[in-house]
Amino acid sequence: MPLFDVYPLYDVEPTKARGVYVYDQKGSKYLDLYGGHAVISIGHGHRTYKRMLKKQLHRIGFYSNAVQNPLQEKL
Repeated sequence: MPLFDVYPLYDVEPTKARGVYVYDQKGSKYLDLYGGHAVISIGHGHRTYKRMLKKQLHRIGFYSNAVQNPLQEKL
């Protein structure tokens, strides 16, 4: 059964990312200009982003959008 067959997929399988680049399973390097689907375009592994994620994960990892969440406004 295909997963969410709503649009064609690129023939790229990112396996790691650093800064503004993603790398595929063959080691090819791509400039990552994709910024959709709730992605924040600050680069991969940005130190402030990682620090804030770690801080938040120690509190609560996820909760529904059906409750008040002032962190969303801050972001």
